[in-house]
Amino acid sequence: MITETTNKNTNQLQDESNNNLSELKLGEVATICGIDKDCDNNIRERLLDLGFVKGADVCVQNISPLGDPIAYNIHETLIAIRKEDARYIEIIKEGQF
Repeated sequence: MITETTNKNTNQLQDESNNNLSELKLGEVATICGIDKDCDNNIRERLLDLGFVKGADVCVQNISPLGDPIAYNIHETLIAIRKEDARYIEIIKEGQF
């Protein structure tokens, strides 16, 4: 019984850590956990330069009519990035701790 509960908690944490910025909905708030290890170094550097760093709070401010790109509010700045780049940014949604 204890093993099952531990496994469920471990799986839940793994599921939460798999969230990425492209999954965030309009108005939702999240905290950045890092950038995926599979991210190309050029993209990683650009995202870090834009402020998508570990511990930063981010929320979806606006979604373009076709759904891509999405404008995120981070560090009191509005930054629009493509979904394909947002997939590399790992997050924890507010209320998932």
